[in-house]
Amino acid sequence: MNTFEELLADWEFGDEWRPLVERLAERVADWPSTAPDPDDFYVSHAIGSSGSDGLLVWADLLHPARNVIGACLGAQVDRTELRCGALNPHNPGDHLEVWLITPRDRRSFVELADGLLDWFACEAQRWQEQAIMAELRP
Repeated sequence: MNTFEELLADWEFGDEWRPLVERLAERVADWPSTAPDPDDFYVSHAIGSSGSDGLLVWADLLHPARNVIGACLGAQVDRTELRCGALNPHNPGDHLEVWLITPRDRRSFVELADGLLDWFACEAQRWQEQAIMAELRP
């Protein structure tokens, strides 16, 4: 059972947000190779929410040469938009430094989950490449 299936078994975030995590659980079968492993993801209530106003999905990225947390990527979905960016790895629920905003408009949770996962895969790959290049510099 992966992280998302475990969350669904003990769901505590309100029925409105369940389809988003259901889609992430479905995507484990065709998970992008550049994204953090499904079991490296966490889900909590949205930053600044009262509990049922959205979800925060995040993953820590390990530095490829040092095997320590080098970055923390996060995505928050609420009733108006999907926001993706960097989080404080010591306190992910503190603040999301937003790099990308996708208005929710009429997008389904399936579309938002796919967009969130694609963003994680792209940014994780970019971060890994930059970390490797930094290690190679004299």
